[in-house]
Amino acid sequence: MNFKRIQWIFLFAFLIFDLVVAGSLFFQNRFTISSSAPNRQEVILKEMRSDAITSVDLSNHAQSGYYIAGTRSGESGELGQQAAKLRDQSYHFNSGELASDLETGVKIDLKHPEKRLNRLVGDNRSIALGSHYRYSPQLSDRHTVVYAQQLAGRALNSPDGQIRFRVNNNSEVLGYTQTYLENTRILRPEATTISQQHAVTWLYKHNLIPNNSQVRWAKLAYTKLLNTGSHNQAVYIPTWIIEVRTKNDDTVQQLRVNAFNSTIMRSTPGSVNTSSLGK
Repeated sequence: MNFKRIQWIFLFAFLIFDLVVAGSLFFQNRFTISSSAPNRQEVILKEMRSDAITSVDLSNHAQSGYYIAGTRSGESGELGQQAAKLRDQSYHFNSGELASDLETGVKIDLKHPEKRLNRLVGDNRSIALGSHYRYSPQLSDRHTVVYAQQLAGRALNSPDGQIRFRVNNNSEVLGYTQTYLENTRILRPEATTISQQHAVTWLYKHNLIPNNSQVRWAKLAYTKLLNTGSHNQAVYIPTWIIEVRTKNDDTVQQLRVNAFNSTIMRSTPGSVNTSSLGK
């Protein structure tokens, strides 16, 4: 047999052998990595359960949102213009907030106040710009029913865009206050946010969820990030708002996490020029 031909046969055999070994090591490594590196968040959730922390089901799916700028409306703005259509109530403005007293009280079901109030909010002769708001059970209690303005499909969790109905001891709404965010604009393209699960486990890692407590809910909403320096203008971002109840004394607190970068939001918004955000 030709010596050169034998060399080629051995070379071909070694090449096949190397491919088989490399493939085997690749799949073995993949299996080892996936088997030995459990999801870090699952580990943290297990630690939370060990600390007697219970929670609603938490999604690990990322969502999306925007940087949004807007101006708080007032008597000379869109809210004031639309308020001129209101009937069967007396109202006035104070620092950009509309305050109204209804001529006739509206009876509601305290368990489901939206069943009656949705009709009121949907009537532009009763509530100005009502189609921009949705009922928010998380912000409501037996004395105040809150409707939050919607920004890019999510609730605005801010005093800058809410309807707050006053409820008396007879389960009647006698009046309300209203604020509205106008001239809203998107400053940057849509971006991915952290997941609901990530936000809650991040708070736990930073010792903000105490032992023997309950995570009652976690909602993604828009909150104020900062003021722009211009009159009544501000920037709003998607924020995970998590309500935690301490089981020992029923203390309830709402914690906030910036849904873009996981920053825990504690301080009062500062001021900034928004021109850089629009780039």
